[in-house]
Amino acid sequence: MKKLLLFVLVAVMLQGCSARMLDFTVLSSKNVSLPVKKDSPRIKGKPASTIKGAVDNAIEGAGTGYDALIDGVIYSTVYYAVIYSWVRYSVEGTPIKTSEIKK
Repeated sequence: MKKLLLFVLVAVMLQGCSARMLDFTVLSSKNVSLPVKKDSPRIKGKPASTIKGAVDNAIEGAGTGYDALIDGVIYSTVYYAVIYSWVRYSVEGTPIKTSEIKK
């Protein structure tokens, strides 16, 4: 009985959730201009404590020359531990190189 009570108590204290925060057509924390061509697969960046950090991680994780994302999604994940909680954001989208756009 004590093990069950302890298990329930730990399960309640260490809970979390994830929610979709925002959909975007074009997203960048860099200065860019469009029209654009899609030439790479979707990527998902490493989580960060701010949305800007998550966007930067996704763009930088795509490789050199990429400076924006299109058709992306921002996710937030909230972790709870008794009286403390923290939020992490992650971003996924299709990276683009705006320098290769033909005007």
